[in-house]
Amino acid sequence: MADERTEALREMASHRGLRLVSSRRRKPGGDLGKYGLRQPDGTPVFGMEGKTLTASADEVEAYLRDAVRATWGKSAGSAKPRPKAKVKPAPALKPKPRPKLKVENLLKALPAAKRAEAFTEILAKPGVRIERIVSRGQATPDDAPMVQDSDEWVVLLEGAAGIRVEDSQEAVLGPGDHLWIGRGQKHWVTWTAKDRPSVWLAVHLD
Repeated sequence: MADERTEALREMASHRGLRLVSSRRRKPGGDLGKYGLRQPDGTPVFGMEGKTLTASADEVEAYLRDAVRATWGKSAGSAKPRPKAKVKPAPALKPKPRPKLKVENLLKALPAAKRAEAFTEILAKPGVRIERIVSRGQATPDDAPMVQDSDEWVVLLEGAAGIRVEDSQEAVLGPGDHLWIGRGQKHWVTWTAKDRPSVWLAVHLD
């Protein structure tokens, strides 16, 4: 049993880079059953006073275990934490370019309309047609009234004009004035301003 304990201590010492020394001197005053530890070059480390061994097996084991804990604690304390891996931010998604709105102005780039009224189609969809009419001094002849197969809503955007619908008196229109003309109704533009363009917006509804 003593030999097993000695071998276990020797193995522990070897793991620490030390050599275990045990005594077998049985004479009176000897150090039988005592142990010591020394460096491989013979330098005493623990449990040795000259050539005499002074440490018990328990003391040697305790010394070796304390040395292991001390070394482990020092190693753990000196270990540098691993730097955290840098996470690259995901590339920002570029917003889709928004289409540019095509904005036009009904009152810009007007045709001269000196000889005849100028008609420009603005929109044509099933059941509806929108047109701009530019007048400059024109009028509807008394014997040739306008008659349409569709309802019409008309607004005067600019200028001045007179208009008459059958069985009604003449109405004088200024910018912003509008009226409704039913399908099949005879109507006349009695006059339009001669010194400036008169701009109409007509909405025809089938």
